[in-house]
Amino acid sequence: MHSSNTACFLDFDHTLFNTDEFFHVDVRNAFFHLGIDAAYWEQSYAAVWPTGYTLEKHVEEIARQSGNPLPLAEMKRILQESFSDLRRYLFPDVLPFLKKVKKAGGRLHLMSFGDDGWQRYKVFASDLGGYLDGMLFTTIQGGKSGLVLERAKEAAQEVSVIDNNPTDLDLIRDLAPDIRTYCMNRVPDKARSPADSLTLLKFLEARRYLEKLPRHQHIPCRSLGEIL
Repeated sequence: MHSSNTACFLDFDHTLFNTDEFFHVDVRNAFFHLGIDAAYWEQSYAAVWPTGYTLEKHVEEIARQSGNPLPLAEMKRILQESFSDLRRYLFPDVLPFLKKVKKAGGRLHLMSFGDDGWQRYKVFASDLGGYLDGMLFTTIQGGKSGLVLERAKEAAQEVSVIDNNPTDLDLIRDLAPDIRTYCMNRVPDKARSPADSLTLLKFLEARRYLEKLPRHQHIPCRSLGEIL
């Protein structure tokens, strides 16, 4: 990570960004003031996530399931007024890591599963754009591997990939066995079996990735500081 011929590919959600606290706690609570039913919210999210999340698709799916239209314009206003600055959701080791890699001359590429527009909103609202040499988005599950391989060929002699999803890391190693892969776990031990609803939501999706069994060996880490 300390040379100019190094490229690092970083997953965004659950690796750099505390997506669960942002979306499943704070955004959820802000929207629930509009009278949204919790069951429809959760069921519709699960339905649209595999195609790349957008608020528009989520609202449309809730209306389809419940028969009641939601105030999309009001929801967008809430996002603009309360969630235009998302830096508070970055894990505390993110900026020190990015700064150190850039200072050493390394290149940083963000890779993420999800809708291009929704993902860019989170990235730029987190003020990360200025650190990145490239951003790669895909709405195809497992699609990160092809994106990383294509960019890695021209990126550097030494390539590292950091992701919390062992399935994506396995697919990358299938195509490029020499790439160094790190499997990030941001879930505190006490949150693996949550005793209260808030802890359950704070690591709702991140916890599910811990259940995935990798086919390849990846370097385990709980902080970007372990990689520096």
